[in-house]
Amino acid sequence: MLCNVYFLHYEYFPFTVKIGVFYLIFYACLVGWFAGLLHAFYSTLDDVAPKYYGVNSLLQDNPAIGVRPMPLFDSTLIRYTSGRRSSYQPYIDHLEAFFKTYAPTPNLPMCNESSPVSETEGCNFDIDGYLKSAGCDRSTDYGFKENKPCVVLKMNKLYGFEPIPYDSEADIKADLNSDEKFRYYSFAPGNVGVSCDGQNAVDAMYLRDITFFPTNGYDKKFFPYLNQVGYRSPIILAKFEDIEKGSTVQVRCMLWAKNIDSTDGKEKRGTVHFEFYIGQE
Repeated sequence: MLCNVYFLHYEYFPFTVKIGVFYLIFYACLVGWFAGLLHAFYSTLDDVAPKYYGVNSLLQDNPAIGVRPMPLFDSTLIRYTSGRRSSYQPYIDHLEAFFKTYAPTPNLPMCNESSPVSETEGCNFDIDGYLKSAGCDRSTDYGFKENKPCVVLKMNKLYGFEPIPYDSEADIKADLNSDEKFRYYSFAPGNVGVSCDGQNAVDAMYLRDITFFPTNGYDKKFFPYLNQVGYRSPIILAKFEDIEKGSTVQVRCMLWAKNIDSTDGKEKRGTVHFEFYIGQE
């Protein structure tokens, strides 16, 4: 017993102290080295602009387009039963949550011709006015109550992107591929256009009318996006006025500008696909 006490006091304890000091210094140096690397890495980043953008980025200076409502991240099907509010309630909830992100930001001007987006700050959307003008307000459950569902077409943010617009509808139609259509669209010369139609001939037959608001496309005043304070992506409301019931209707929407690639290829850049199925009770 005395030998054990002697060993603990004169040999074991000093050894543990030495090991503890060694690892303390070792991990302190390791943390310092890691912190130095992080500092060197963050010193190369800009608080406003991404390190790589434009043609040097993965997006290749080609914006994408998103659609709402889309409450299920793994499905692009908008499916509900005519006259049954519970079947389309998830779409209403998703739209209302999305519109909340467009609530006014204090001290920012309204988005209009007299107050375009500046290099430092964005502008406020009159989202209630948008919905009312498009016939997509809450009184109609965003069109679902009337079987004229409204969807939001949101042009995604892409830092530094400046569109090169088409000069006329004829110029767009001259660039159409054989399987592309330009029947229902929102466009004006100088702005980015957007069109929606059936994915194929049968879908186009079942998709008989679409109205848009605003009707002049994505206004050039929203570009370029430079990480401005309060900036919100421009949106267009598409109201599907007459969809065949009891059939799945595939929809394709495309962006139109001379420097936007909307070819329906593997990456589907500048294009969005979704489907409707309106059941009957």
